[in-house]
Amino acid sequence: MKNFASIALFTIVFLGSCSTKKTETAQENETLSLNGEWHFLASSEESEEQILATDYTKWDTLTVPGNWDVENRYAHFKGKGYYQRNFTIPENWQKKQIRIKFDAVYETSKVWLNGKLLGEHEGGYTPFEFNITDQIQPRKPNTLLVMADNTFRRGAWWAWGGISRDVSLLANNNVRLVWQHISAVPNFDKGLVDFTISYTIENNSAETQNLTINAQVIGPDNKSWQPKTLETIVEPNETTEKVLTFQKELKDVELWHFDRPNLYTLNSTIASNSQGLDSVSDKFGIRKMEAIGEELYLNNEAVRLNGFNRVHDHRLYGNTEPLELIQNDILDIKALGGNFSRIMHAPASKNLLQFCDSIGYMLIEEIPVWGRGAPNAIPDNPRTKKWLKEMITRDFNHASVVGWSMGNEIGNPDGEWQDMTMTPGQYEYVNDMVDHVATLDSTRLKTVVSFTSHLPLAKRGNEPYEKLDFLCMNSYGETYEKVGRAHAKFPGKPIFISEMGDKQIGLTPDAEFSDRLIDQLNKLRTLPYVVGSSLWTYNDYRSDYKATPPSENRAWGVVDVWRNKKKAYKQIQDIYAPVQSLDATMDKNGITITLRPRNKQDIPAYIMEGYALVYELFNDQDQSISKKRIELPIIKPGDDALKFNLKNEYNATRIDIGLWSPMQIEVKTASSEELKKLPVETSNSPIIEFLGRTNESVGIGYTVSEKDSIFTFKYGNSKENLTKEITSNLKGAIKIKWPATEPFFVKLKSDVTDWSTTKQLQE
Repeated sequence: MKNFASIALFTIVFLGSCSTKKTETAQENETLSLNGEWHFLASSEESEEQILATDYTKWDTLTVPGNWDVENRYAHFKGKGYYQRNFTIPENWQKKQIRIKFDAVYETSKVWLNGKLLGEHEGGYTPFEFNITDQIQPRKPNTLLVMADNTFRRGAWWAWGGISRDVSLLANNNVRLVWQHISAVPNFDKGLVDFTISYTIENNSAETQNLTINAQVIGPDNKSWQPKTLETIVEPNETTEKVLTFQKELKDVELWHFDRPNLYTLNSTIASNSQGLDSVSDKFGIRKMEAIGEELYLNNEAVRLNGFNRVHDHRLYGNTEPLELIQNDILDIKALGGNFSRIMHAPASKNLLQFCDSIGYMLIEEIPVWGRGAPNAIPDNPRTKKWLKEMITRDFNHASVVGWSMGNEIGNPDGEWQDMTMTPGQYEYVNDMVDHVATLDSTRLKTVVSFTSHLPLAKRGNEPYEKLDFLCMNSYGETYEKVGRAHAKFPGKPIFISEMGDKQIGLTPDAEFSDRLIDQLNKLRTLPYVVGSSLWTYNDYRSDYKATPPSENRAWGVVDVWRNKKKAYKQIQDIYAPVQSLDATMDKNGITITLRPRNKQDIPAYIMEGYALVYELFNDQDQSISKKRIELPIIKPGDDALKFNLKNEYNATRIDIGLWSPMQIEVKTASSEELKKLPVETSNSPIIEFLGRTNESVGIGYTVSEKDSIFTFKYGNSKENLTKEITSNLKGAIKIKWPATEPFFVKLKSDVTDWSTTKQLQE
């Protein structure tokens, strides 16, 4: 099946690249990227006065966007990092409003322009900006200084420090469209779709503006709808919100679905006296995700779905989230049967959301309020309200985002585990934030992730329930029993297992699930109020949390930090597959393919439309001799098994078969005989797990044992020419400067081992 997989993967990645090439909200303004080389200093000792007066040319240099802790010399630095660069604005910006925008800086930041403090920001995953029109120096260099402080840490994931996403200068007219938020909600009883477009308009001029907004919707077929117009008046130096509503018949639209992610484009322009002032373009989907009774419904269909938590983490890239990494990860998650999850404990990057929109992965977004004694889980907290507003404002139009979470595993910091509940303040925090979210977005689901709802003292009044649309709970062992106790206390609403595991899977390629975890996943299928589960996690991730292995890689994933697959990968693909089983048998006369659909009460369970079987035949020399495709009918949970009897006209000795989704992703595989498995590399010496290029460097990933302390690397441009050598105490990952055009070979040993085998960087 490799050729088919390669073609499909290329197609999806290519289409994904096209669909995410534009910025999230494309505006008719001029943009100057400030990405690239910045001066950098890691220092928590020097005062701000000293920093502002220093000679920046004597500092180190780092690339923005980036994380300082992917660099060898700052790998474990926690504190304040200072970034500095100069810029000059273009001549044609003299009469423009000019803003500087940061897409994310972890975690607390300050920004100075020409020595003057512009402002501060708290929160490491959401964008912020400053209007610098009055502070800019025209026709000469401006100096920009940014402080990033990564000392705030929640959760077991690594608190990657620095300017992790884009920095941009933006120029626009005095009147601009700040945001357009579009909701497109089907009404299945009336056969209509209700459209609401909320425009935020900013008037920076000293005059009242009589404005016309024209809204143009373009469908997935590239056909335009009849434009809509909104007339409005905005007073001087005012920012206001105006709303445009209209309806369209349901039969005339294509709904967004995880198997058919149809996207529309809304292009809006704003003008005064027919003179264009600004324009905005956003993609959106028409869909409805709702909780009815103890079930989840997508577009009027009850669905039970699985997914994965994915930690925004890679030892080579930190949490900067390159598009290629995102595409490969989400495609992989879809291939594993993932369609829905609370994906991470923090707002996702915009390019991840764009790709999820285009490929059909549904997610709950969450702010980083985490754990026992969570410091921000306090009533009416302005900080968390701001985080929620920044996240929802930025991500409102994403079809893939179907809900918001107020936090994860919030509980009393004191007392024994069995006596734990939320404190009154924590309980009030959740209810306050749910109310706050309802004022920002009335169209999506609201939840919080609990790890106390099954405990003896949990009850209404100390465990959020009434205001939530559905319940999320995490469990690491005895999940079936825990969810039963939670449902008995809080009946009438769907329960989604937002994190599930049973001890860490393990770091090695042969790492697999425990029998207990597989048994629990099978038992959950019998509970009608459980609407799915999400494995913690898709990927291993860097951590300094307790019980993390010496490599600093927390081993919960079905792939490691470098995305190498473990044995657990195939296990979860079979468990999460959209069908109960897929089998192929053959003899010299014929071939039989059998597909058994899921039961109505199964996980996953949903209507399969547009799926296909693709099979490949091999001769006794293991050579491919034929490839064919079978289009499948619509398959509903509970349908009878499908059997396909074929003639063995090519005298094949083996058949490999795959089930392909409408997105051309292979989600289940089978063979008439057990395929040969590649040998797992084992060694008493460190094993090189990964080689990859970045910024004139080569990143090396390697195994670490409890006994290893110091590592020595020999490297060069050929296996016989390992003439360079470095020694380091870094564990699990290191960067080595190396020309981008030159081949790279390396081997390593620790202070207690012999040399590893030599590996070559594969381009």
